[in-house]
Amino acid sequence: MFMQLLGNKEEEEQTGDPALKELKNVRVTCRICKGDHWTTKCPYKDSMPPLTDNIDGDKKQDQAGQNKQEAPASKGAKYVPPSMRGGAERGKGESMKDSRRDEQATIRVTNLSEDARESDLQELFKNFGTISRIYLAKDKQTQMSKGFAFITFLHRGDAARAIASVSGFGYDHLILNVEWAKPSGTQP
Repeated sequence: MFMQLLGNKEEEEQTGDPALKELKNVRVTCRICKGDHWTTKCPYKDSMPPLTDNIDGDKKQDQAGQNKQEAPASKGAKYVPPSMRGGAERGKGESMKDSRRDEQATIRVTNLSEDARESDLQELFKNFGTISRIYLAKDKQTQMSKGFAFITFLHRGDAARAIASVSGFGYDHLILNVEWAKPSGTQP
């Protein structure tokens, strides 16, 4: 067995990366006590608060922030509840959209075959107008259609034309029944 050495340690140090040379001279210091160990291993971490290097800079930034808007939380607080943040004068829930869908343009299609897919319904109803949502009810285990679907159009007129045209239409050897969907809060 023969071993050929291509270089030695002295040559590597001479041609080494300058960034690596800088890292060799860096000493790890603790943020809490400035000792020669990692902060997580600091024996004083429970008894000493962390040291801040630029206390004056923090105070100036805090004063500038208070001039822009009054912050009700103290300097040491980390979490500010949304009701106390800037822009909280809007009132409760005004930033949230109405979670209830516009059900005015939703139709219910029944008597669908088990093989029906959302893409099939898209193809069937896209000629009547822009569709915003298609929900095809499927069995959780078999992923087969349960025989009905809800289709929401952007405009109520498009939905009315779809009801008039497709109701009674033969599709996949079945006659489709199309009607206005009842609001989700009421039972059929």
